[in-house]
Amino acid sequence: MNEKRLKVCADPFPPYQYLNDEGAFVGTDYFIVKNCLESAGYCVEMSIAPWNEIYPLFEKKEMDVLFQAQDSPERLERFYLSDMFRRAVTEVITTKKELAGIWSHDDLKNYRIGVIDGFTNGPRIDCLPKENKKFFQDTEAILKALDHGQIDFGVVDQGVKNYVKPDDMELNTVTALTYERPLYVLFNSQKVRDDFNLELKRQK
Repeated sequence: MNEKRLKVCADPFPPYQYLNDEGAFVGTDYFIVKNCLESAGYCVEMSIAPWNEIYPLFEKKEMDVLFQAQDSPERLERFYLSDMFRRAVTEVITTKKELAGIWSHDDLKNYRIGVIDGFTNGPRIDCLPKENKKFFQDTEAILKALDHGQIDFGVVDQGVKNYVKPDDMELNTVTALTYERPLYVLFNSQKVRDDFNLELKRQK
């Protein structure tokens, strides 16, 4: 039995991982990651904070495990990625019906786009001019900015948006720009990654 304590971090991403009203860690992804690591014999010390806070700590190896994230050439070179954890859907959303029919990412260059600070959204979003982007801590902040007319579009995770969106808020999805993305758990140790993958396969 491996009794090593692991520092595990994630950003608040309800319903996948978040702190409930009692201050306890909950969420579907949180429980899967926690159960896999504990089944492999590790003790989990969990932290939840905005992405632009946890990712630098993980890069400096002050955190052992980070979830969940997209792959990228840089991450594949620097870290150990789990087997695919799950698939997620990214949407480009707007409160303006007349903008929901655009067909190209190039069309976004003429508008103000809200993204989560530090997130990788894929090359078509990431390569858009920085001057067109406004950076936010989380999906709720993007929704508020849309509602107040501070941005024209928001780039959000579909599951999180559906969970946190106010019932009375009307949003339009730019269907042509919706895409699926694979998500992974990132590790600073190959052995921990391999132990996690083994348990992930067993639990699936």
